[in-house]
Amino acid sequence: MSTDTAATRKDIDDVLNVLDVMMIRIDELFSKIEGSVAETQKKVQSILNQLDHIEKRLEISEDERLVMAHQLTQLHDWVERAAARIDVKFAR
Repeated sequence: MSTDTAATRKDIDDVLNVLDVMMIRIDELFSKIEGSVAETQKKVQSILNQLDHIEKRLEISEDERLVMAHQLTQLHDWVERAAARIDVKFAR
């Protein structure tokens, strides 16, 4: 700035130009950060979708094991009844 206490139009324009450059750089940085955040959100959503898929498969597997256990119990009971009916000793 000039040595006068009053700012000239050139002084104001110089300051405004510096501020414009700073704002452009800040805008570029924020754009990069927004892109990074969006990419991170996509990755997190992908992970959550994969976890949901795994959880569903585990639920199905658990249900299938419960059904098989019930079927085995019924089969065991039937074998014991059949063995008693034909007078065959059923070994446990």
